[in-house]
Amino acid sequence: MTQTLLRKTLAATATVAAVLLAATVLAPPRGHAQTPSPTIPIGLDDAARSALGYVIAPVPLNLKGKNPSQLAQIGLGSYFVNAIGDCNGCHTSGGPPNFNYAANHNPYFLSQLPTMVDPTTYLGGGADFGPALPFNVPPGTAYGSYVGPDMIARNLTPNKNGLPEGGMSLAQFTQILRTGIDMDHIHPTCTSPTGGPGGTPTPANCIPPPVNGAVLQVMPWPVFHNLSDSDIAAIYQYLSVIPCIDNKTGTPPAGAPNELRNDCGNGTPPPSKYLHGGDSVPQDPLSRQLRRAH
Repeated sequence: MTQTLLRKTLAATATVAAVLLAATVLAPPRGHAQTPSPTIPIGLDDAARSALGYVIAPVPLNLKGKNPSQLAQIGLGSYFVNAIGDCNGCHTSGGPPNFNYAANHNPYFLSQLPTMVDPTTYLGGGADFGPALPFNVPPGTAYGSYVGPDMIARNLTPNKNGLPEGGMSLAQFTQILRTGIDMDHIHPTCTSPTGGPGGTPTPANCIPPPVNGAVLQVMPWPVFHNLSDSDIAAIYQYLSVIPCIDNKTGTPPAGAPNELRNDCGNGTPPPSKYLHGGDSVPQDPLSRQLRRAH
């Protein structure tokens, strides 16, 4: 993130921090004791995370028309996605050698510039994780050497209507993280080893038992299902304001044809609608603190 973008991004955090300061200081204590932070005042945990979320967001955000409450959610969602979940580590559309990192900014290589995510591949999907059945089924079973199609990471960017993951509602997105359900039904469980064309397994792109093709594979939804409703909503709000990556004509290798489809319509909103911030740097204590840290 450039210094200009950082200064401008921090300008947006002033409002977020001010709104959450009043809310969190007056909020009732949580269900267990928390260890006071030596640098972040007690009661500012969500405000600090929200502000930091804007600092670490690797792409410009379309914040036009968002109210202070929504801005607070978006910052917190960025914190979950970029500081905790490492969602882009799996859902990048980048490939080797740098994958989700920009060229010459790969922290795993020698003689690199400071770490930087490649914004052109951010959460666009396409990473190939191989088959969900990563071993040949035992000899003599009905499916023989067939292990099913490769699992391809989905595109999480919003569609032309601003709905994340190519058009999921908040209710659908919540259900996905709670239950792992594959709303696209891309890789169903096989029902027959020879019922398809030419005696192939059926239905098409199926995964042999015992894998449950009705739920997302690889995706760590059994862990994410522990998130609170408000946490999931924050992630959803953040994913709705990142740039759309349009790959409606792409077909991933060894995957079903609709796996990565996402229609941005008339394209990504022009840069003027994105948060590039103002010229002033906010001087509230939280923003000063984050600025020193980054």
